[in-house]
Amino acid sequence: MYEMTFNPRISEIDIHGNVKVTALMDYLQHIAYKHADQLGVGHHQIFHKGLTWLLLRYTAEITRYPQFDESLRVITWVAESESPKYTIRDFEIMDEENNIICKATTSWLLFNYRKRQPINFMDIWPDFKAVERRALDYDFPGLQLPENIETQKSLKVRLQDLDIQQHVNHISHINWIIEGMPEKIVKKYELEKLEISYKEQGFYEDDILIETEILKEKDNTIQAIHQIVKNKKRQLVSKAVTQWKMQK
Repeated sequence: MYEMTFNPRISEIDIHGNVKVTALMDYLQHIAYKHADQLGVGHHQIFHKGLTWLLLRYTAEITRYPQFDESLRVITWVAESESPKYTIRDFEIMDEENNIICKATTSWLLFNYRKRQPINFMDIWPDFKAVERRALDYDFPGLQLPENIETQKSLKVRLQDLDIQQHVNHISHINWIIEGMPEKIVKKYELEKLEISYKEQGFYEDDILIETEILKEKDNTIQAIHQIVKNKKRQLVSKAVTQWKMQK
C-alpha cells in the first residue's frame, strides 16, 4: 500500500466552497502514478518498451467533500483481480479525523501500443502481489446508455485536456459530464457517486458531444445517465452513470 498527503489549494475549490471532484480525482491519479513508479511498472519504466496502462473503468463514492486547506491522507493499493488481463487499483481518501470521505476502484489494461494489442501484465510484473482488500464491493457491471436524451453540450478537445501521451486525460471526461448537467442541478446538488466506462481515446481538436438523461428525483437524490461521443461518426468515447444529492 502507498500513502501520500494532500492539502487542497484555493484553485481547487468549487462554487460551493468544497474541493472539486476533479481535484479529488487528480489526487488519485497522482498517487497511482507515484505508486506504479515505486513498483517498477510506471510510465517512465514501461513506455520505452512500447507499453502503457489504459484506464477502462472508474467508480468513486464521495461521502463528504473536504474544504480548503484540510489535510487529506490518500491511500492506494493494487487489489486482487479475477483476470490476468486486468489489474484493479483501489483508493481511499481520509480526513484529519481518519474518516474515509472518498472511496474509489479502477480497472486497468496493460497495452502494447506498438502492436496495438493487450498483454498479460504478469509478463512484466512477475513478482506482483495483490492486497486482499477492496475499497468498494464492486465488480464493474455493464453501464446503460441514455435513452431519452434531455441535454446536449458540444465542445472541442483543448490542449489542456491532453495527458503525457497526448490523449484526453480521464479526468477531462468527468469535467465534461459535469458541464453536460443542467446548471440548476449543479448549483443545488453535489456529485456523490460516479461510474464511468472509457471506450475510445480522444485527441486534440476532436469534436465532443455530451448527451445526458436525467432520471426522476427520489429522496433528494438525482441519477443521470451520460454518453460522450466524438466527431461526425459519433464514436462512443465514454459512458457513465452519476448520482447527485441535495446540498446541505
